[in-house]
Amino acid sequence: MNHIILIRRLGILACLAFVAGLFIGGAQPVAVGLFPEPWDKLAHIVAFGTLTVLLEFALRPRAWLLLALPMLVSALDEFHQIYLPGRSAEFADWLAGAVGVVIAFLLLRRTRLRALVTLLRG
Repeated sequence: MNHIILIRRLGILACLAFVAGLFIGGAQPVAVGLFPEPWDKLAHIVAFGTLTVLLEFALRPRAWLLLALPMLVSALDEFHQIYLPGRSAEFADWLAGAVGVVIAFLLLRRTRLRALVTLLRG
């Protein structure tokens, strides 16, 4: 198998594992209060920034999709939390996730991080 295809498939698996962990792990009782205020906002920034980098690595989508997909996942995560005991949906959490997406996007576009991702992808 071509190493580029293998790397891309690993990236896609990493994205799927991230999203599954978010929704399955987030639904577990242990997730309640896992990150107390204000650290929960930092966790959102890091998590959704990481998802943005993984998406660039796996799919190399157009810029608008690279911004929209992780923001959509963040919104769905907040919506999902409405139905979970002990959890709550907050616009501020979604906003923190969006900040992480934008930071990662800018790092990918304006720093050597994109070159590193490109190098790893082949």
